[in-house]
Amino acid sequence: MNTSVKWVAVTTIALFASGCSVFKGQKTAGQFVDDSTIATRAKAALVKDSTVSATDFSVNVYKGEVTLTGVAKSESEVSRAIDDIKRVDGVKSVKNATRLASAN
Repeated sequence: MNTSVKWVAVTTIALFASGCSVFKGQKTAGQFVDDSTIATRAKAALVKDSTVSATDFSVNVYKGEVTLTGVAKSESEVSRAIDDIKRVDGVKSVKNATRLASAN
């Protein structure tokens, strides 16, 4: 019983710490979990690709729609990152909101 109470407390704190989108009515609990899973898998896909600097990008997901932000070194890096993310199960679309690094 004590373990169950601790698990519920940890889960509740984790939901509050993650932006509370479930409690604001923006997402259902299932959507939150699905979007979190997609975001994790998308970021992992970027990390696995040696031609993409994963630390230069951020991935945000809402209802399976991914927004990729960050500063890329080249157009080809952006294209490769988008292709990597599109192959992740559950991704419906990818919006490119990246910027290219200046040559200066």
